[in-house]
Amino acid sequence: MQGSLRAVLWMGLSILLLFSACTVQEKGVSTATQAQLVSTLGQLETQLRQAPEQDLDTAKVTTFVDYAQALAERFPQDSLAPLYLFRAAELSYATGQVDAAIDLWGKIHSGFNKYNRSPEAAFMQGFVAENDLKDKDKAINFYQAFLTQYPEHPMAKDAQVLMDNLKKGISDRELIEQFEQQQ
Repeated sequence: MQGSLRAVLWMGLSILLLFSACTVQEKGVSTATQAQLVSTLGQLETQLRQAPEQDLDTAKVTTFVDYAQALAERFPQDSLAPLYLFRAAELSYATGQVDAAIDLWGKIHSGFNKYNRSPEAAFMQGFVAENDLKDKDKAINFYQAFLTQYPEHPMAKDAQVLMDNLKKGISDRELIEQFEQQQ
């Protein structure tokens, strides 16, 4: 009887410690200072860059994304906020979190339009919607938004061609055949 009571108490203590550890991490993001967010993001980025893409630690990627979003939301004036948000989108995409990547690129496009990679973020939304989600309508909308905001950007011609092909219903195979015929 005493042994089973100890086991129950031990299990209860373990569960309590697990919940408190989760709460500390959640509070860590919400209460971290600007310097702490930037420092943690720098450390995580270094660790993630050392790992090959196929071996990315999804827990570290999730933490990186959480901290990048916190920096962007709480300290949007920080020049590193859009940089880390873009990196968070890339990491999300690399780990198969396509919708999250699109959302993160959207936050850059809408909230940090002066950031030099904001046009690329807008383009990537359309490209990923087209190629990964296979969502023609969503891709067209993203490409159109890109063209409206960045009509003179070097990628504008590509976006226009991709959007036109989607509207015409041209498949990748047909596009390759057309390209080969032009050569």
